[in-house]
Amino acid sequence: MNQNHVQWSLDDGETILWQGRPAPRCYTFRHWLQATIGTILFLACSFWLMVGIQLVRVEGYSWWLALAPLLLLIAAFFVGPGQLILARLRWEKIFYALTNRRLLVRNRLFGHKISIYHLCDYKRFKQKKYGQKLSSLRLSFKGNPPIVLECLEQPENFLGHLPKEIVASAPENSV
Repeated sequence: MNQNHVQWSLDDGETILWQGRPAPRCYTFRHWLQATIGTILFLACSFWLMVGIQLVRVEGYSWWLALAPLLLLIAAFFVGPGQLILARLRWEKIFYALTNRRLLVRNRLFGHKISIYHLCDYKRFKQKKYGQKLSSLRLSFKGNPPIVLECLEQPENFLGHLPKEIVASAPENSV
């Protein structure tokens, strides 16, 4: 995990306790069922488009016959293989840092905007396990929508840096 190129803007007296990013395969394939169904639809629409183009060219049917499968082909691409490509590109831009005061999240495909969550506003977390050492954490903060730290390897390292009373009051294995 090379995170040397991530520059965090820290306040005076603020120190980084933990840095991380999602596990690449887990993050890319976390919606694998949706991507599989989308890929099957993409292949079916490709065949339908090929047949539609042949009917338009050879049999002289209206070009509208090829338009419907083309639109479905584009939609199926974004649900299937396009989703995997976008997730892999987005993974390269995701970084998390926990300081003694804040949680910093860089989660933008375009741009370098950093979302900031103050630990004094922290309420609770929910954990979704993908394996023995791989989980996603959904953190709730007062006044902000929940933030999900996707596919963290060894999430106990992150949770160990939260204040003890917060970790003790949070559910251990919620979905």
